[in-house]
Amino acid sequence: MRFLLSAITTALLGLIPLALASDIEHWVALAQQSKDGIIKLNSESYEELVGGTDREYSAVVVLTALGTQFKCQPCHNFDPSVHQVAASWKRLPKHVRDQHIFAQLDFADGQAIYQKLGLTSAPTVQFHPALSGPNKGNKLSVITYDLPRNGLDAAPFHSFLSPLTPIPFDLHKPFNPIPLIITLVTLVVSTAGLYSLYPYIIPIVQSRVFWGVTSIMLVLTFTSGHMWNRIKNAPYTSQGQDGSVSWIAGGFQNQLGMESQVVGAIYGLLAFSIISLTLFVPSQTSPAKQRVGVYLWLGMLIVVFSLLMKLFRMKNGGYPFSLLF
Repeated sequence: MRFLLSAITTALLGLIPLALASDIEHWVALAQQSKDGIIKLNSESYEELVGGTDREYSAVVVLTALGTQFKCQPCHNFDPSVHQVAASWKRLPKHVRDQHIFAQLDFADGQAIYQKLGLTSAPTVQFHPALSGPNKGNKLSVITYDLPRNGLDAAPFHSFLSPLTPIPFDLHKPFNPIPLIITLVTLVVSTAGLYSLYPYIIPIVQSRVFWGVTSIMLVLTFTSGHMWNRIKNAPYTSQGQDGSVSWIAGGFQNQLGMESQVVGAIYGLLAFSIISLTLFVPSQTSPAKQRVGVYLWLGMLIVVFSLLMKLFRMKNGGYPFSLLF
């Protein structure tokens, strides 16, 4: 009789750890079946997962509302972050990842839980620590992730969760092949295009006129003050107190957008005058045409340079030099 009672007691005591092990294996099996290791819950399974007082595993539960009828945009924005962090945890060895469970409870499947917890908004993240076993920590209460402060990105969510899980883990960023494919396609198309246009591109690249015009355009762009306007975000024109519009800013430390365009045009006319005197006029075979060209372009040079000095006096009344105006 004494032997029979001892056997019955031993069997009953042995059922408790077997049942607990069965619960753990149940959740682990469900997590293993999920692509990212996230278990879908309802009200009953939520109570089963986080209930009890001797739970040896930790769990993070994301309470969300992904149904289109709920129109919860933050839920949809946060969902990829949850899946990324869960997938990162699932990459760990089996004996490690089985100690922590990722789960998700949608409002459509767990309205009773929302009412029980008094939740009026989503998403909400709860971390339930292990209550017994080797992973039991100092804090046994549920920890809520501060979404309004940390945002919906995966990085802060991972930073919050990694110190709480049985072991820290890295955030895995899946490889996105689209930028690489676009780069390779662009490179192939560009190479093919350059190869097909080779007979037309080589004469342009070897042309002195092309490089001369390009150099002059760059010089005019930089000397006119265009880059200063871009850096300082200078306005195109300014309006005075009387309503008049001015395109010249007083002083040598200020400049307007239209003013730099006028200066660039003046520099361009001066450069073209010099080019005409040194290239176009000597190329004329008739002495009379050469003489007319010299008078014309020299006059243009003097008039335009006089306008440039007048512009300097308009900016700063103390500028002492002038030519015609």
